[in-house]
Amino acid sequence: MFKIEKKRDEKIFILSIQGYCEAEAGKEIFDAINEAFSGKKPAGVIFDFSENKVINSCCVAQLIEAMELITCDFRTDVVFCGIDKTKVALFKMVGMLELAEVTDDLVSAKKYLAE
Repeated sequence: MFKIEKKRDEKIFILSIQGYCEAEAGKEIFDAINEAFSGKKPAGVIFDFSENKVINSCCVAQLIEAMELITCDFRTDVVFCGIDKTKVALFKMVGMLELAEVTDDLVSAKKYLAE
C-alpha cells in the first residue's frame, strides 16, 4: 500500500512518497508531475522518501521518466531527500542521481533549492 502527498511550498513542489511503491504509485507520481507543471512552473521539485519502504522496478521506471520530464523538458531542479543507502545505490545504478541532488531531510532539500 502506498500514499503520495502532494503540496506546494512557496515555489517548490513536494511529493512525499510513503509505503510500498509499485506501478500504480509510479503512475500517480508521473501524473502529479504533469499536473504540477500544467500551471505555474515550480522552481524545484522535492521527492521526500523518508516514509517510503520499498520501490519496485515498475515504479523506478516511472520515476526515471518523471525525472527526465522535470530536468530535461521542464529544466527544473530536483532534490531527493530521506533516501536510505539501498535507494541511493539503486538510484545511482539507474542514473537518477545524475539528474538530482540528494539531501538528508526536507529542510535541507528546501534550503538547497532556495540557494
